Amino acid sequence: MDAFFASVEQARRPELRGRPVVVGGRPGGRGVVATASYEARACGVRTAMPTGQAERLCPQAVFLPPDFSAYTAVHDRLVTLFRGYTDQVEVVSIDEAFLDVTGSRRLFGPPQAIACRIQQAVHRSEDITCSIGIGPTKLLDKLAATINKPAGIGELTEADVHGKLRDLPVRDLWGVGPATEERLTALGITTVALLQDAPLSLLTAAFGDSAHALRRLALGHGLSAVHPRVQAPKSVGSEVTFAQDTGERVQLHATLLSLADQVMTRMRRHGLSARTVTLKVRFSTFHTITRRTTLPAATVSTRAVHEAAAALLDQVELHGRLVRLVGLSVGNLHAKAFQLTLDDGWKETALYESVDRVRAKYGSRSIRLAGAGLTDAGGAAAVGLLSGAADEVIAGAGLTDAGGVAAAGLLSGAADEVIAGAGQSGAGGAAAVAPLRRPSPTWMPETPAPRPARVVEEPRLPLPGPTAVC
Repeated sequence: MDAFFASVEQARRPELRGRPVVVGGRPGGRGVVATASYEARACGVRTAMPTGQAERLCPQAVFLPPDFSAYTAVHDRLVTLFRGYTDQVEVVSIDEAFLDVTGSRRLFGPPQAIACRIQQAVHRSEDITCSIGIGPTKLLDKLAATINKPAGIGELTEADVHGKLRDLPVRDLWGVGPATEERLTALGITTVALLQDAPLSLLTAAFGDSAHALRRLALGHGLSAVHPRVQAPKSVGSEVTFAQDTGERVQLHATLLSLADQVMTRMRRHGLSARTVTLKVRFSTFHTITRRTTLPAATVSTRAVHEAAAALLDQVELHGRLVRLVGLSVGNLHAKAFQLTLDDGWKETALYESVDRVRAKYGSRSIRLAGAGLTDAGGAAAVGLLSGAADEVIAGAGLTDAGGVAAAGLLSGAADEVIAGAGQSGAGGAAAVAPLRRPSPTWMPETPAPRPARVVEEPRLPLPGPTAVC
């Protein structure tokens, strides 16, 4: 897809058509650019650029926070659209996929005709554009799509390996990152032609066993055939860069709680549980440390993950240092998200299920964990963590009175626990009540399948005629 996040935002908001749009951090903040529209790229804005630099380069740009739920919904619809042309669809990322259309030619025509059909269908369905590359291997597909962005259709053949491909810079090869490019440049190798012609002994001396893979990339043979299998993610995480560096542990713990809530909400949505918790702390000097712990058993509990992360944070000695960024991720993932037991653990699970249903219906900001929104020093938030008894509730989630104090209201009981404070809009309004229900042994049957992740395969001979959709 072409500038996918920005294109989705422009499709949702027609008034942004033709204007530079930057999706990522807030203006004046210290985040980074997730993506930029082509109007913003014309001003020099690039992905992963600090937001402050992007604002200086393009002060007239519209800066928007990312809405991943909207992007994921568009992605899912596009994958369904692609599968209408072939069942050989390999999803590489949220905005890129490979299609092997070898078996679709009799029904839809040659690859060029199929590419035109897909482009038109994408624009008609989502009002966004895509660039499509056609070639006998995935590497040639991707190169053909990249050099014909935006909204183009390109084709590279085996004959182009010793033709058009030779003129490209080595950075255009899929798999050649900044570090590899720097090492190649040090050897005087800046183009694909020079990489193709370089003595293998020279490449081996510099790259060891990777020399053969580099040579295969230069000859257009570095990637496996289209593989439609979807692989579950190895980890799920989130991180926050503070607007100002902080050394306040109360703020750090509140941020960890918010991150644990975000991460575990995504885990439950995908029907996954986790056993490993990793904490990431980046100081104002940009020195970064990580700490990891393993839980006794895989869990879907926000409380359990937050407590583990908080314990890791307590072990970090600040020594007067200020923190710039905090991140939390979970790994060692398991597909089985819940197992029915004879204790009261089902109550906590049912609570999370109810919270997830509220958020699915009214948005992720409709209800929050009390204590997760501690952002200013003037107000105190109630920390309504699920500690000890499993029949406590998330109360006062994101709700504050005029004095800045969040409602606490922890309730207890047998079967009449409620989520208090969900959707309260005024100081005098009544809190919405969502009774909990005991989950079935197959918890959350409506949970969608995991989002596709990139599948890394050992190189093998490619199938003929795949088409890259980027």
